[in-house]
Amino acid sequence: MLAVLVLLAACAQPQESAVLYDTSRENTRRDAQDYVMGEGPRATSQIQLGFGSTGPAESAGTEQQQGARSEAAPASAAIPRPLAEARSFLGTVPCPSGMACDAARFMVTLAPSGEWRSRTTLLVADKPGQILLDQGCWDIIGTDPLRIALVQPDGATAMGDFTFVNGNTLRVNILNGAQPMLEHRLTRQADLDPIDELKDRPTLNCP
Repeated sequence: MLAVLVLLAACAQPQESAVLYDTSRENTRRDAQDYVMGEGPRATSQIQLGFGSTGPAESAGTEQQQGARSEAAPASAAIPRPLAEARSFLGTVPCPSGMACDAARFMVTLAPSGEWRSRTTLLVADKPGQILLDQGCWDIIGTDPLRIALVQPDGATAMGDFTFVNGNTLRVNILNGAQPMLEHRLTRQADLDPIDELKDRPTLNCP
C-alpha cells in the first residue's frame, strides 16, 4: 500500500509542474501580445525637438497620450499638410540686393507653430562667404496652390513669398523684396535644420 502511495505522489509532481509551466508560458505569450498591441506598460519617454516640434511631448500612460492627441487634433487639422510638420528647404537663389556676391545658398525651416528661420550664405566664386540669419512668422496667402509669405518679426515686412509645387518643393516668387528673373526652387532636405545659430533668441509667438 505504501509503495502505491509513493508511486501516485511521484506521478502527480510532473503533472503539477507541467501545469505551472504551461500557465507561465501562456502568461508570457499574452504579455507579448499585449505589448505588440500597445496594451502593456511602456517605458517613460519624452520627445523634445525644440524649434520645429511637430507635437506635444509624449509621456507614459495611454490616457495621457490620447488626451494630448485630442487636444492637438483641432490645431493640426487647420494647418495644411505641407505645414503640419517641421520641414527644411534648401536652394540657390539670386544674391540679395546691395550685397557683394554672385548668388546665395538659402536654407529655410518652417515649423507648424507658424515660425520660420533662415540662413542665407553668400557665394563668391562658388565659395561660401558672409552668413545672414533671419526669423519670423509665416502666413498663408493662397490655398490653390498653397502659397505662403515669410513675415519678419515686425509683422509688416515680408522677406519672401513662396508657392508649394508639392510637399517637397517650394517655388521662389519673391525673396528679399525682389522677384527673380529666372525660376528658382527650394528642395526639402532629408534632415531637419533647426538653424541652431538662432537658438538663443526668444521663441516668437506667431498667430
